[in-house]
Amino acid sequence: MRQNYVMNFLAHLYLTRDLSEETIIGNFIADAIKGKRNYALYSLDIQRGMDIHREIDHFADLHPEFKKGTSRLNLNHGKYSGIVLDILYDHILAQNWVKYHQIELSEFAQSQYLLIKKHEHLLPEFTKYWFQVMRNDNLLTAYADESGIEDVLDRMDQRIGKGTAMRGAIKELQQHKSVFTEEFSLMFHDMQNHLAEKFPELKR
Repeated sequence: MRQNYVMNFLAHLYLTRDLSEETIIGNFIADAIKGKRNYALYSLDIQRGMDIHREIDHFADLHPEFKKGTSRLNLNHGKYSGIVLDILYDHILAQNWVKYHQIELSEFAQSQYLLIKKHEHLLPEFTKYWFQVMRNDNLLTAYADESGIEDVLDRMDQRIGKGTAMRGAIKELQQHKSVFTEEFSLMFHDMQNHLAEKFPELKR
């Protein structure tokens, strides 16, 4: 089961980049919204964004390429393997950004920070915390560097507690980078096709 400290912000924001601002916000805050009652407090556009976010996570968790990656990480990271892989995938997306988007990563990142800041009053406290971290440290751009990913993994270690060994995942990334990259490419291609079928507004 996904936990509410998942940090693959870049992939989620990329996938809803052309939708309404409130849908993007819904996608961004989805991990912090628990239960039907809390879900119902938000506008339909925000709810749509939450639905898309959860479908992204659900599809990734079941995809055979994602499972290969988590199996490779399982020995050292156990139940946190999926979270580690999410973060590694954001690194791979950032490093290969020109294959996915015509706008430079730095420009895309700034546009997302401005959009989220505009709607900051809608963010739950948990999400506000991570947004401040993300914007202050320019994480969406920092994801492209291994040092940036190592810093994110270290933050996750500190926040979750001992026993996750997330920081050490940078070595596994370096050792198996070409394999992780190929798996991500296959999974991400399938995901975009799946989302376009399930959510017509995501068709390109």
